[in-house]
Amino acid sequence: MTTATTPLRQRLIAEALRLEEDRLGRILDDPVADARAREAGGDFEERVVRRAAETAAGHRFAGTLEGLIQVRFWLVLLAAGLALLAGIGAAAAVFGQGATVNIGWALAALLGLQLLMLLLWVLFTIYRPRGGGGALGRGAMAVAHGVGRRLSRRPDTAVVLSASLGLLRRGGLGRWIASALTHGLWATFCLGALLGSLFALSVRQYEFVWGTTLLTEESFVAMVGLLGAPAQWIGWPVPGEQVVRASRIGLDGTAGRELWSGLLLASLLFYGLLPRTILFGLSLLLVRRAAHRLRLDTGLPGYARLSDRLSPHARSIGVVDPDRARQDGPEAPPRGRPAPVTGPALLIGLELERDGGDWPPRVAAVDWIPLGRADDREQRNDVLAALRARAEPPGVVLVVCSLARTPDRGAERFFASLREQTRAPVWAVLDEGHRLAARGGPRAARVRQWQEAGTRAGLDYVLEAELDDAAHPGTRELTELLRPGSTT
Repeated sequence: MTTATTPLRQRLIAEALRLEEDRLGRILDDPVADARAREAGGDFEERVVRRAAETAAGHRFAGTLEGLIQVRFWLVLLAAGLALLAGIGAAAAVFGQGATVNIGWALAALLGLQLLMLLLWVLFTIYRPRGGGGALGRGAMAVAHGVGRRLSRRPDTAVVLSASLGLLRRGGLGRWIASALTHGLWATFCLGALLGSLFALSVRQYEFVWGTTLLTEESFVAMVGLLGAPAQWIGWPVPGEQVVRASRIGLDGTAGRELWSGLLLASLLFYGLLPRTILFGLSLLLVRRAAHRLRLDTGLPGYARLSDRLSPHARSIGVVDPDRARQDGPEAPPRGRPAPVTGPALLIGLELERDGGDWPPRVAAVDWIPLGRADDREQRNDVLAALRARAEPPGVVLVVCSLARTPDRGAERFFASLREQTRAPVWAVLDEGHRLAARGGPRAARVRQWQEAGTRAGLDYVLEAELDDAAHPGTRELTELLRPGSTT
């Protein structure tokens, strides 16, 4: 079986490819993969998954995923082995203190902590279902994530791990995987404690006693009867009232050795191993159901950019030329500073000179949704497709342009296409002015050229900024206009 055969793994590879393309700001061009995805048919998500599996990057991600799965398998196996040894060690600690065993201490040591953790798991599952799963399982997942990142030598490891974390947060999948790990490890601990106790009771004779200061003798007798009720239902012999009273500290400690041993083993089985095993199996079923129901969020810009490429019908390539009324008519007067944005801010890069690793730009207190780079005609079509595919209208569309370049007719056409595709305001953010200054170019004249091009194309605002310089006046103005929390 190959890595990409299960639907979950196929979607994970598609998610990893989306993250990689978002990082680059463009779609990885693979016409063969696009064609095969269109020929495969199905809905949009199925075509996205097929395209990812056909690309060279998808094959790399599949190999990386296979390696990470193997690492996680061995880590889970190691954790199970340690849990088994911990259970055996707990039993050895209980029965290694001498020939007399306090039944209360023995039950508390072998069952107390795990019953408390089981109660907390139930409470978190009921009252905080999104944060449930169990601390033990979430800790094991975090360790597996960190160790996998360190052990894997593949350069795509970080992308695949980020994709897996993103998918695990959706549909309860991660919660139920953590739950399965939690119950599986506790069940293994219980099995170790049960085997360790069985071995100790088989090779050595122990006397069982009990003592209490707060409880009355009648109360303790009732507690033992309640504790042994499940065992009695199946005919498992447990201490009766007479044996319990006779086993109090200071009396005849030899009473009912076999019955006390049976009660201890039955308690480990009925209150430890069986509940955890049942919950482990139930969690696995819920993991399977969540994985079956999991779907990619095709509304994300990284997927929306593919809508035209993977459409079985003819693609729309946007507006070929800007509106003649805008191009040939009288220029509109410059617009003043707009009001602060109250909706999601979409970000587009137009022929920037910054490397792909510097995309999207990071500005403190500003959060935006990158639609990608628009450096050539194909990428511009992809960005327009992503804009059309958005269900929620944006608060603003930001086009980051480079002052190191002179605005041409292609840039104006792209601005006009954006105006045709959305009713939201479209702003041009003039970045990379330091590159123009380093070349000795006329900064003020270049800014004026971009402002004139934006006016002809119908842009709502043109702002000069240095996005890598938080102290730049234009960057501060942009931060004020894009209020924190305005994006989705």
